[in-house]
Amino acid sequence: MKTSIISGHSLDYKLNQFSASVKSDRSIQASKKSMELNMISSQFSISVKSQAFENFNKQGILLKENFSLESMDLKLDAPGSDLNQISDPQSLFGENDYWGVKKTSERISDFVLQGAGDDLERLKSGREGVLRGFQEAEKAWGGKLPDISYGTMEKSLEAIDEKIRELGGSVIDLST
Repeated sequence: MKTSIISGHSLDYKLNQFSASVKSDRSIQASKKSMELNMISSQFSISVKSQAFENFNKQGILLKENFSLESMDLKLDAPGSDLNQISDPQSLFGENDYWGVKKTSERISDFVLQGAGDDLERLKSGREGVLRGFQEAEKAWGGKLPDISYGTMEKSLEAIDEKIRELGGSVIDLST
């Protein structure tokens, strides 16, 4: 142990056993920025999950056997869609119809693509949100959703994955 006298005060210290870490304002700001980005990414994923769940769930409700249009209290959000004027609910699910695979997957993937822009991490968070929303819809249904929902999920993920690859990212889907 060494002792030094500084301004009349003694200071005892051991050499080679003292370490200190000093964070600069720059590293603190970078750390805060990283935390903020993680929070934004998580919030985005939650928003996507909610949006995906809503779309998958509505598809399923509308396809459900013995479904009564008159007793249904469901806001479709489809332009010009009045449930009471629909004679056959299956007519909502054609290739180019509002609740068909193409248009529903476009709504889901567009929500992710527009919300994430060219931010690779947000795209990945959005993709995860779609998967979580689908899983939540399956739970709400107590298991398997109608086949159209699986086609919708697949199409949604294809569009998101394409953008991720376009930006130089990669996607490994271990869920299948």
